[in-house]
Amino acid sequence: MTFRVSLAAAFAFVLSVFAVPMQPAAAQGAPAAQVEVPTISVSQFKALMKSHKRYVLVDVRTPQEFAGGHIDGAIPMPLDALPDNYKKIPKGVKLVVNCRSGHRSASAVQFLLAHGYKNAVSLDGGYLAWTAAP
Repeated sequence: MTFRVSLAAAFAFVLSVFAVPMQPAAAQGAPAAQVEVPTISVSQFKALMKSHKRYVLVDVRTPQEFAGGHIDGAIPMPLDALPDNYKKIPKGVKLVVNCRSGHRSASAVQFLLAHGYKNAVSLDGGYLAWTAAP
């Protein structure tokens, strides 16, 4: 017996098998609610940096991406390590999360908001926007 499957269907199946939403343990098994992800633009983040207000910058890219260049002061914490390490991030301060383009950081911010980090924002456009900005 042979099966013919389109590439798109195969890709969708693989994603459904390996895509595990990062939810609080209490919510696992329940459908994940869509959460609006707060963002900060590059210009707003640069203003925050100049203001000398307290903030924490977490870079959720891979170690290889981080080694290839990162924003000064960023704490490397790859997205796949976030569930095991997020408690190391202080609460009560502005938390800016960045990745390459903003997608992984948005996922990280959703996770952090679900775990009580009320001041978490995603850097809009990620490291690509940061390096392209004047």
